[in-house]
Amino acid sequence: MSVDELKDKYLMSSVFNTLEIIDLLSEHQELGVADISKITGLGKASVFRMLYTLEKKDFVFKTTGAKYRLGIKFAHYGSIVLDNINLISLLKPYLEALRDNNNETVHLGILDEDLNVIFIAKESSTSTIQMTSRVGSRMPFYATATGKLLSAFSLDDEMEKKIRSYTLVKLTNNTITTHDEFFKTLKIIKELGYAQDLEESEDGLTCYAAPVRDISGKVIAGISISGPTLRMERNKESLLKALKGTTESISKALGFKISQHK
Repeated sequence: MSVDELKDKYLMSSVFNTLEIIDLLSEHQELGVADISKITGLGKASVFRMLYTLEKKDFVFKTTGAKYRLGIKFAHYGSIVLDNINLISLLKPYLEALRDNNNETVHLGILDEDLNVIFIAKESSTSTIQMTSRVGSRMPFYATATGKLLSAFSLDDEMEKKIRSYTLVKLTNNTITTHDEFFKTLKIIKELGYAQDLEESEDGLTCYAAPVRDISGKVIAGISISGPTLRMERNKESLLKALKGTTESISKALGFKISQHK
């Protein structure tokens, strides 16, 4: 670890060292505990614990010769990243058009395994008042239009159990903080076909979101449009029409046929 990295108060050394081991294994076909210890300068006991943890999570596997290799899980994550990149390239013109025609900020979002909403694409409004976000940022699923939308269309027994394990922290006066109310909201979202964030994540911000479906009809992402509450409420009907038109066009481009799923 460099001097600058040692001075970084936000850096978690254990995580950093574990990631260094992953980087190292990506450069070699296989390495043993002693090899990694020698190259990194880390103690053998520490290296073993990190490798043991990575092995438990299938990020590495141990060979019969007591060497370690990267696990197949990285291929899985790599395919997800490539799929997302391809998806973003395909969707970018649609997102830009939705932004240009309405001058409100547009996001493309997905849910991660911890139910965080991750914004994987953004087209910003030219307005001085807009949602403060960036690509790659994470937002709580229960307080965002995209998070509620994707929760509603992914809801099954396992998802419900996962949601109930979360504490719904109050972010604004409008944040939903009880699980019963949240599940009632998800039911309404499925009936309406879109979700709303009515100043639930940020005071003064309103957001609408609609689903993107793949060829099978599965909801794979959400597209949202957001802006100051007064402006969003005033233009709600036209914004929802434009948003739904955009997500329907994208879903059609991905092979989804509405007539086959009615």
